Amino acid sequence: MFRQFVQLFPPLTPPPAGQTPQYRDRAQSLFRTHPSELALLLEAAWEVGRENIPTVELGRPDHRSDLVGLTRVPPLPISGGAATFAVISRPTIRWHHLIYAYMIENTRIYEIFRRVVDEYLHGEKLGVPLQGSEHWLRNTEELFYKNPAPFLITSVVSHIRPDLGSTRRNAYYRMFGMDLNHGSDDKKEYPYVKAKAHNSDFVSIFEDLLREVWIGITNVTTTTGANPTDDAAIQNLSERLHNMLTSRRETGNLSREEFYAVSTMSWFHLTVEFDSPIVLALRAEANSPEERLFKIAERVRMPAHGKSRSFFEIAEFISVLLTLIETGVLNALASARALYDPAVPVTLPPGVPPLPDIMRTIIIHWSTLTGHDMKTRKTQVTV
Repeated sequence: MFRQFVQLFPPLTPPPAGQTPQYRDRAQSLFRTHPSELALLLEAAWEVGRENIPTVELGRPDHRSDLVGLTRVPPLPISGGAATFAVISRPTIRWHHLIYAYMIENTRIYEIFRRVVDEYLHGEKLGVPLQGSEHWLRNTEELFYKNPAPFLITSVVSHIRPDLGSTRRNAYYRMFGMDLNHGSDDKKEYPYVKAKAHNSDFVSIFEDLLREVWIGITNVTTTTGANPTDDAAIQNLSERLHNMLTSRRETGNLSREEFYAVSTMSWFHLTVEFDSPIVLALRAEANSPEERLFKIAERVRMPAHGKSRSFFEIAEFISVLLTLIETGVLNALASARALYDPAVPVTLPPGVPPLPDIMRTIIIHWSTLTGHDMKTRKTQVTV
């Protein structure tokens, strides 16, 4: 969410890769913004996704919920130092799918930065914060390591669910049938409620889709001889994923939890996307998000996931894919080819590459993360 704020208001041309001076200046300004203004910025983004569009079913990407946020009027422009974040209006923003938060959190970035904040607030083991990093520390503690203020749409904790971590894990499990790859700091299993109603078949169906799409990618230029591409299978798997994911979203279910999880992980992703003030304070300068995270993890003696690069690379693209699937665009047989053929048009968010390129990236990094080769057909064993 915060990465989208930096990129979209007003839109950067060409779309940034996280390293352009303008992108970094805007991010720096965002980090210096007062936490109350950041909270209002999130409320405004929620209102955009909440708007009642008669043609869009409740729970779908452009109509996630009917719950009213803190404000129902467009906010004033929010200034943050050198940059000004313009008024948000439809259809300028669509927040990422819950899978984005799941992928980023698997790097262990949330726990690593919790230890960073803890060390700075309780002593000088990591040194004295550099100028500029104290703004980041304040905002991070206020927004992500304490219970949100009452009545905000991001207030997803209470006496009934007092732990933000367990709230996120419960949402991941219900939507994807998956837990995070790490437990609590003491290496024990993280306690949370595992709902009986969850998408237990998500991984197997999603992997079948990736395998079928890869066949299409490798045979898209085949004009003679046999072509094993099966558009009907791709369409069927896309529709099954559509039905599975949207069943968890009936009447806007899980929308608030998704919004808060995505906003949280976007903040930390933006933090390591360039040499931000807190990265400089930790002497963790590097050329990529995962290398910065590895250095910070070493400073606080908490290991990041060894495959963090793949989690960072896949997070936004898999969000684009699942959001597209939830819209129902790929439920038609004629649309299945769009997943592997760049000649088939499909509307995507600004700045993202063509859909076949997105699929290649997902296939490569999903294979790396799971150890399952998505470039080979699933072996059928007959007993």
